Amino acid sequence: MENTGKALFGGDNQPQWFIAMGNQSIGPMTASEVYERVSKAEITWAHFVWKDGMSDWKRICDVPTFQAAVPAPPSVKPSQPPTPPAKAKPEVKEWFLYFDETQSGPFSENEVKGMLQTGKVSNEAHAWKDGMADWQLLSSMSQWSTVQSQAPKAASTQSSEKRQHARKPLIAKVMIAEDTQFFVGICRDVSVGGMQVLSEFVPSQVGAKLKLNISPPDVTHPVFPPFVAEGVVVRILDDRRGFSFRFDDKSSNHQAVIERIISAS
Repeated sequence: MENTGKALFGGDNQPQWFIAMGNQSIGPMTASEVYERVSKAEITWAHFVWKDGMSDWKRICDVPTFQAAVPAPPSVKPSQPPTPPAKAKPEVKEWFLYFDETQSGPFSENEVKGMLQTGKVSNEAHAWKDGMADWQLLSSMSQWSTVQSQAPKAASTQSSEKRQHARKPLIAKVMIAEDTQFFVGICRDVSVGGMQVLSEFVPSQVGAKLKLNISPPDVTHPVFPPFVAEGVVVRILDDRRGFSFRFDDKSSNHQAVIERIISAS
């Protein structure tokens, strides 16, 4: 399988691809390494990948680089289609949710509705599915805007008191500088006080001072120009695939950029 992957992706041998795995991402890796994971059934063609230059995550089978390797439909088809199953088809699970600094899913529309009704999520959580340009608040989406929670409302007060600054999920490229070394990561969410970064790089320790260069995947983003921020590592993620970062030194212009990102719909 390895030789097949190299033959298909001989011109794409740079470790630049990240794979979304639930609320985590792994990478960077070459196109051949991504194909090898599909061949070993560690992932499927429906998993999402991203690399620098892409405006958003896409399914592997929808990325031109990998389409030559996607299995073709069978050349011989039965003369008559089989009898459709009597039971109803299962609901399509295509919605991802982001709340409490965690991405989860996919869920069906009814599953999201049930979580709203039981109070497992609030309508201030963000939702996204393939084809959307960005995350959106559940309260702004017609299929869920009128759903009423049947759970006590005290939980929302506790949630607002728990975090000092509102956070928003954000896809951005992050160049990380520690001393004389440089690394690449992906922003997961941002607030005016800091951000969470997913990366193979793990800071030397909590309290380490870093310099980050943050840029959007789309250079024409209307409210998100690149900026540089300095600060301190406040937490290393349990799986050691990233860290939480507090801004210590950023100009007022950069703070205004972050505030525009958070307030954008």
